[in-house]
Amino acid sequence: MKCIVVDDDPVQREAIRSCINRVNDLELVGMYPNAIEARIALQKRQVDLIFLDVEMPEMSGIEFLASFKEVPQVIMVTAKKHYAFEAFEYDVTDYISKPVDMDRFSSAVQRARYYEDNLSKPDVDNSIFIKSDGVLVKLSVDDVYYVEALGDYIKVVTDEKRYIVHSTMKAFVAKLPENFLRVHKSHIINIDKIEKLEENTVFMTGQEIPVSRNNKKILVDRLSEK
Repeated sequence: MKCIVVDDDPVQREAIRSCINRVNDLELVGMYPNAIEARIALQKRQVDLIFLDVEMPEMSGIEFLASFKEVPQVIMVTAKKHYAFEAFEYDVTDYISKPVDMDRFSSAVQRARYYEDNLSKPDVDNSIFIKSDGVLVKLSVDDVYYVEALGDYIKVVTDEKRYIVHSTMKAFVAKLPENFLRVHKSHIINIDKIEKLEENTVFMTGQEIPVSRNNKKILVDRLSEK
């Protein structure tokens, strides 16, 4: 399970990191000194489990939980036991008191693993409908390489076919998942399909896609997270 640690105390972050490193099926992918940074990180990467402190400046652990409609599994880690009841109202997986005991830590992780393995997860349908040549076509967004603006139309390019759709870029991009990025005023690309990036040009499926100067840094940052 991919996990992160959110705690404003650097000593406590290192203590939890040490515990995580002793558990074979946990992969630490980030440590954050406050809930705001952690919330931003969760918008960019997949996380299965959060080790979360309660009392933190700017945003508490409870406020952090309340800010999500859906949140990964959470194990609260705090020295204040009176927060336990409120934490469980947000359906946390477990609650560990500081200082962290390794046996208790392992027990909480086992509970998280049980939930991960046994709770059913809804299938994600990454399909959208587009109207091309007067026909509605169901298209998997995973098959899309890029989208190009053509005046009042857009061109949707897959490995096998190109579709001309009467739509604006703004309307179409609202249907796309986060792995799509606008790299130029006329182009949105699937960053998972990039073959290489040279200077201000992306290469994919035999095509050269221009990248604007302002969007290049965003693209490089996104690629470095992969």
